[in-house]
Amino acid sequence: MLDLNIETISYRKKMILQDIRISIVQFGLYGFFGKNGVGKTTFLKSCCDLVSYKGKISLSNRILDPSMVAWIPTEVEVYDYLTINEFHEFYKLSSRNSIKSNKNIFGLEKNKLLKECSTGTKKKAYINAVLQFSDYKLYIFDEPFNGLDIESNYILLDQIIRLSKNNIVFISSHIIELIEPYLDKKYIVKNQTIKEVEKHQELKSFFIDA
Repeated sequence: MLDLNIETISYRKKMILQDIRISIVQFGLYGFFGKNGVGKTTFLKSCCDLVSYKGKISLSNRILDPSMVAWIPTEVEVYDYLTINEFHEFYKLSSRNSIKSNKNIFGLEKNKLLKECSTGTKKKAYINAVLQFSDYKLYIFDEPFNGLDIESNYILLDQIIRLSKNNIVFISSHIIELIEPYLDKKYIVKNQTIKEVEKHQELKSFFIDA
């Protein structure tokens, strides 16, 4: 279904990762883990064509179009002079997607100015804006729980699990104990490449032994 055959991934002309071979054959939740600075975010950005790479990423034997990817970064950018609702409308107009899902998973006050919102609320507004569409083929969440309160973390986790039932979802997170029980496959980013972790091996033990 989704095939990643990447020779190298570079950032600012520096080679970050190499020899990545990943095949995803079914819907599910796929986790990518590693220490800070090893290239997790760079890899996930390559799936959105946000960083340069040499190789091929294909979905159903066709090159993956960035418009098919829902990208939720760790740190989001919003326009402070807009209300939450206006930002959602702006995102809709600037997006190449068209099928609406009408999700408002956090129940935000739509008429509140973003400049009056906390960092966590801005992130929730961004997530809502991206997930208002349902015609993505790949969802990518890069450290999505950072900056959110406990209740919002569980709301978002529930949404991610729901999405993974009928979509391919990639996620990176340092909160291993929160998401590990729901992962269909686990990958470790280490030594400038990415390797699948055996099903019986817990991520915590992997890092302790590293």
